[in-house]
Amino acid sequence: MTKKTIVISGINMKEGGLFTILDNCLQKISQYSKDKDLKVIALVYDEKLFDYPNIEYLAFPKAKNSWVSRLYYEYYYFNKLSKTIQPDIWLSLHDVSSNVKAKKRFVYFHHPTLFYKSSYKDWKFDYKIGVFSLFYKYLTRINIKKNDAVFVQQNWIKSEFEKFYNIQNIKVCYPEYSEEITAKKIDLDKNKIHFFYPSFPRTFKNFELIFEAINLLEESQKSKVLFHFTTLKDNPKKFAKHLYKKYNLMPEVDLKGWTSRDEVLKLYNSVDCIVFPSKLETWGLPLSEAKAFGKPIFAANLPYAKETIGDYEKVSFFNTENPKELADHITQFVSNTIQFQGNKNKFENSNQLNDWNSIFEYLFKD
Repeated sequence: MTKKTIVISGINMKEGGLFTILDNCLQKISQYSKDKDLKVIALVYDEKLFDYPNIEYLAFPKAKNSWVSRLYYEYYYFNKLSKTIQPDIWLSLHDVSSNVKAKKRFVYFHHPTLFYKSSYKDWKFDYKIGVFSLFYKYLTRINIKKNDAVFVQQNWIKSEFEKFYNIQNIKVCYPEYSEEITAKKIDLDKNKIHFFYPSFPRTFKNFELIFEAINLLEESQKSKVLFHFTTLKDNPKKFAKHLYKKYNLMPEVDLKGWTSRDEVLKLYNSVDCIVFPSKLETWGLPLSEAKAFGKPIFAANLPYAKETIGDYEKVSFFNTENPKELADHITQFVSNTIQFQGNKNKFENSNQLNDWNSIFEYLFKD
């Protein structure tokens, strides 16, 4: 049998959720290729970030210098590199369909900004979000029809792609989620009802809606609640500084700084309810985590949230532009009169690829 070569490209996936996707993929294909006649080449920002065996690493430390650098690699340099490597499979892990020569080409899409309408707030505090919302959908269009398949994380993204790009070769791949819970708790004020929003301060995360909803509560309700937020205190990001300065003195909020994973899990287990108002996600991992802990959830009334939550009784949804709706949910929860809306999975999942090994089998099938 002739050895097959796969190139996995993730040259600017250096940190956060992007890095997690690349790291998980390389970890899984390292195991997958162990007993197979398969050559794996990973294009990464820094090869020192990985030590998985059975993989050849090529580093591109200039890839994150600018978008010009990124586009140079994706549309010019990788074309030359692919002619040298002559891969059977080229898998672009970060949205862009590279200009390459390969027997089969695939792109994994996970950047939701092209479905987002930016606001003045986005441009003021994080102009990249505004730029992406304007131009990313057109960048994504380049070479997209040359792929043998486009991988997306949810069915609603699949529907949007089919309409906007007029393509049908889209496979839904729910991200691999390893349920991680703890029995440990942290000491919280027993006289309060505790709500939790675990998120990083990006403008589309919609933190302000929670603060506005708190201000709409009756005084008798305000005295009973405490809302916990992560990564806002001592955060150098412009938007985090803005939020902390504006809302830190509210007695109903606890604006924490950087919070370890262990502490986040303890908070999930200790609080009474999770609130998730984000306007933009390709998945929304805290919703999966809240569900794993069996916590009541108030979530944005958006397709990503409903698909992520799936079948679950203890959830109600609210309009991301209407703090009164959220305030009403909070009031009912505090007064113990809440009747959750509940949620049902409406998608047929039999044709999905639900883990990396399933994706690899799909890539290499004849």
